[in-house]
Amino acid sequence: MSVLDSLPDRPLTDAELASFNRSDALEAAVNVADLEHPDGDEIVGLLLATEDWVKGLAYEIDGWRVVETHPIGDDENDRFEGMRSCESAVREALD
Repeated sequence: MSVLDSLPDRPLTDAELASFNRSDALEAAVNVADLEHPDGDEIVGLLLATEDWVKGLAYEIDGWRVVETHPIGDDENDRFEGMRSCESAVREALD
């Protein structure tokens, strides 16, 4: 099952984001579009992180798509760089 298969065919709610953060399969789920649309109720930009990767996802007319994937090595800087890189990719995709 791919990451996209676990997402609804619509933007996420805050409750769904919280649910992803409680999931054992993910280490973090972060709304990265909130600075672009601070009054919006829907989450359209998302970072998902596991032990092995960080993915940036954007919701567009055709649904969710992965805009960047960054593998994580043993170095903690890999995670930081992956989060930053994927966040930039999501913001660019949503602009």
